[in-house]
Amino acid sequence: MLPKLDTPIYTIDLPLTKKKLRYRSFLVKEEKLLLMAMESEDELAVVDTIKQVINNCCLDELDIDELPLVDLEYFFLRLRAKSINEISELQYKCNNKVTDENGNEKTCGNLVTFEINLLDVEPEKNPEHSNKIELTNKMGIVMKYPNVKMATDAKGNSEIEKAMDIILKCVDYVYDEDNIYYRKDISDKEMEEFVESMNKDQFEKLQNFFDTIPKMKKTLNFHCGKCGYKQDIVIEGIQSFFV
Repeated sequence: MLPKLDTPIYTIDLPLTKKKLRYRSFLVKEEKLLLMAMESEDELAVVDTIKQVINNCCLDELDIDELPLVDLEYFFLRLRAKSINEISELQYKCNNKVTDENGNEKTCGNLVTFEINLLDVEPEKNPEHSNKIELTNKMGIVMKYPNVKMATDAKGNSEIEKAMDIILKCVDYVYDEDNIYYRKDISDKEMEEFVESMNKDQFEKLQNFFDTIPKMKKTLNFHCGKCGYKQDIVIEGIQSFFV
């Protein structure tokens, strides 16, 4: 029988849930799954594979479906950095419009390569963000962070309906001066009617919770060596770091 290969063990502190977890680097079998998912360009397949890889590599109990999206992305970027390379090489095509020698306008098209240290990518925090939303001076809502399951199972025939479904699922509880009303004790219909009864300012406060959730983002200073064009490029989301 062949001897077993040792696999390094690391620890991670998730930024939103504050969970401290142990994990191992992923192996060739998991890297193959990731490569196949990335090649498929199927967003749901990529998310499912990332969930599977994290589940395989996490050495502590973890409900991956309940993990906030930011924690999932943070975990995976750290896992990828420890398993393959801390440096990820990205390429972006210059879309600047230039004029050729004949006076015709065309796209520059030059490929610019960036190197990013994945361990330097941290959640971007907004000082205005809070999961406690005061609707009046006597009533408010406390929200939960959207997780993978909410995002993939959102119900509705339109983006607006799906967004509303996620909003309703993210309510933790409603409170007033006398009581706390937990979401698990409130029907979907009653919760929907409550949200739809909000005025414009109150609903904007609710939307602001989602708009200001910490995000895994990195700003790159794009400079095309061919045409000299400069701009800041913001990359966000797991797949963006592996273009």
